Amino acid sequence: MSTSNKKRCFTIMIVPHSEEATYSLRIPLYAVQAVVTLLVLGVTGLCVLGYAYLNVAAEAREAEALRQLNRAQQEEIDSLAVETQLMMEQVHAIDELVEMVTEKLEIEVSDLGDNVQTDLEELLQNQSSGSPVGSNGIVYNSVPNLANSPDPLYSLRIYESRSSGSGVLDRAAGNLALLASVVPERTEVLDSVDAYVDKVDAIPSIWPARGRLSSGFGTRRIPYASGYQFHTGVDIIGARGSSIMATAPGRVTFAAYRGSFGNLVIINHGHGYETHYAHLSGFNVRAGDQVERGDTVGYMGATGRTTGTHLHYEVHRNGSPVNPANYMKHK
Repeated sequence: MSTSNKKRCFTIMIVPHSEEATYSLRIPLYAVQAVVTLLVLGVTGLCVLGYAYLNVAAEAREAEALRQLNRAQQEEIDSLAVETQLMMEQVHAIDELVEMVTEKLEIEVSDLGDNVQTDLEELLQNQSSGSPVGSNGIVYNSVPNLANSPDPLYSLRIYESRSSGSGVLDRAAGNLALLASVVPERTEVLDSVDAYVDKVDAIPSIWPARGRLSSGFGTRRIPYASGYQFHTGVDIIGARGSSIMATAPGRVTFAAYRGSFGNLVIINHGHGYETHYAHLSGFNVRAGDQVERGDTVGYMGATGRTTGTHLHYEVHRNGSPVNPANYMKHK
């Protein structure tokens, strides 16, 4: 059987158009089978190679897309790291400012005396709105103190700009979210300190004029008639024409002649405080002017009902006169 198969063959005859002899070519069957097998193997190999090439090309495209995504994520991580650092610097700057102002306020308030400190605490406790309340619910009735405030920054981790690994972007975003909540809290504390500064600043704390105290606050003998009266301020004797100074920042609400007070200046300092300067020889301000502590508002004189050159000075709190001597701590 195999012998007959080997003898089987294909014959290819070549017949020219001329009268020349024909040619015949005998090809064994096994040779044809071998050629067909090789062709099939070659086509199959080409198909396999083409399929492999397509897979490699797809993987290369996917790898390039991943590289681009990694670059974009790295750039975002770098940006988040820079933003995180800037916000941390902002938080620390606020903390340092609060600490500096707090230390300064503690010194200034301690110099004002017990009566004035009590006034300040009552101002802070009785205010109907704008109380300096921190995010932790503490009402600052005295100088705000950050030492006992919970600090969420203890859990914050700063990632370097070249950080890598899964979840880094999420952790960086988490850090920013934490800082975004911390900055308003710190700003709220700073606002509380600002409000406290404003209240401290409203308290009259200096002598309004150079001179000596000649008459105090309270019941006294009437100097220009018989009998007694309640003296609602203090009298300071000084040189005629010497400067009369505002004892705290505020707005001038009155600057004109008023009966027995003569030339009178009234300044509203806010938070219930008001000061009166009477018997002036002249004015250096007008109603509506804004003044600072130590600004000259007028000059010592003897206008109105008076027995001589002096300044009659009053401090009013919530509409009632109080003893100015409790506030005159600095000349």
